[in-house]
Amino acid sequence: VSTASLVTPSNPEQRDLIRTATSILCKEFRKAPAHLNRSEGQKDWAEVEIRMRPLIRLERIWGKSGAVAGSSSGQVNATGGGMSSTGFSIAGEERERRLFGEALRDGVVLCQYVSQP
Repeated sequence: VSTASLVTPSNPEQRDLIRTATSILCKEFRKAPAHLNRSEGQKDWAEVEIRMRPLIRLERIWGKSGAVAGSSSGQVNATGGGMSSTGFSIAGEERERRLFGEALRDGVVLCQYVSQP
């Protein structure tokens, strides 16, 4: 993902899609899938874990703030500069896009996701 694509204007629909995709991946990869539990899959699982850690942390933050994945209308009590019309910080949106792009940048996570039995 290029940095130019990360500077696009705030779009609640895109944010919802990123959060939904993040939640699906987090649900699938909280624990190693059976095909990665075997000794030959340990290296692949280590790579997936490293890439998923930031996304799992993000998802935990959404739960604590009341912002549920798939819903950009979650209530976050904040006002002032740098906030979008939905009440989320623009910097937060950019961070979510960046972390999502970094986790999926080389296809390792997606390959393991589609390789599940």
